[in-house]
Amino acid sequence: MSDDDLSPPEKLYAGIQMTRPLLRNITARVEADLTGTGVSVGQRAILEVLLALGPATAPEITKKMDVTRQFVGRELKELLASGLVKTEENPNHRTSKFYGLTPESRAIIHAIRKRESATIASFSEQFSEEEIAAFYKVLSALNAEMSKQNPEG
Repeated sequence: MSDDDLSPPEKLYAGIQMTRPLLRNITARVEADLTGTGVSVGQRAILEVLLALGPATAPEITKKMDVTRQFVGRELKELLASGLVKTEENPNHRTSKFYGLTPESRAIIHAIRKRESATIASFSEQFSEEEIAAFYKVLSALNAEMSKQNPEG
């Protein structure tokens, strides 16, 4: 049976089955592209969230990333130790600090994003705007559906 013979639900299921190797491949590619930056894949994700949110608490970062508190805590600890993240007092909570980018980490994440954006822009040229919009729509709906069924999500 070829892919063309699959029903839409079968094609969707086959696409879902590709997500685990896809995520492994994306992670490996991001990791390779980070060579020389001094930043790990997890740290890159934290820096990107801080770029988007501005100064944020660990719980805010955890919620935005939809990952465990332990992961965020471990990555923040490493980023603080390397001087790529700074803390600020939180006037609303004595023990929950704000984490923010340093000038160095801001420059690093901007350079990383610029390189990644160029790669994605080049890759996207093989698809129409409608195809990309459909891809985004399906992934967004699938993620929303799966998170409803996830007791932790």
